[in-house]
Amino acid sequence: MPRLLLPLLGLLVAVPAVAPAQFVYPKPEYNRPMPGLYEEDPFIVKYRRKFFSVFRGDFKTFNDAFTEIQGMVEKDPKDARALVWLGNGQTVKAGVLLLQGKAAEANALLEQSRQTLDRAVALRPKDPNIYMMRATTLFIQGQYWKPKDLPRANWEKLRDDCLAFIQYIRPERMHRASIHVRGEAYGELGIAYKHLGEKEKARQAFAKVVELCPGTLYEERAKKEIATLG
Repeated sequence: MPRLLLPLLGLLVAVPAVAPAQFVYPKPEYNRPMPGLYEEDPFIVKYRRKFFSVFRGDFKTFNDAFTEIQGMVEKDPKDARALVWLGNGQTVKAGVLLLQGKAAEANALLEQSRQTLDRAVALRPKDPNIYMMRATTLFIQGQYWKPKDLPRANWEKLRDDCLAFIQYIRPERMHRASIHVRGEAYGELGIAYKHLGEKEKARQAFAKVVELCPGTLYEERAKKEIATLG
């Protein structure tokens, strides 16, 4: 499984299962936290499974789920859980437009996606299920658009969401979280700092991945990121 994220071309063809929305594609054993530490909202888990099917070339499942989410938002515009997935879906659809050479439409929809994500977080600012889905979506945007084409606020919000989640778990308890949670929180934080030009903070974040996820794909990816920092 490649540890670098695939380009948006993967959206148009059936490809082996990958996770472009993540720092590393997680193995099953990476998702085993200690009990009582952090529980994901089943709604978030359900629609992540449906929406991320698009990265395997399964557009039908994605489109059906997107239509469901649109209906929820129309029924209740203040449904933060539906809003955060609406924003994620808008990002995916913007990526498809970009591949079709419709840059202006793609960028307009991408900006709409950011606004949707921000509305979701504003409704439930202390809910890690919401702000970490915003973080995941901003991370996706960062893989597909050139850094110069993204506002600095993308990376600032990704940084802030990751820091909020780490404080939610508490740094001294992160070793009890699943390998996936540890690696994603600090790995995406490192990516945010890297694009903000804060190389030392990026190095420290990636070093935490190495410390907390030894012998894993997270450690390998983090070491590669550290090497790019010079």
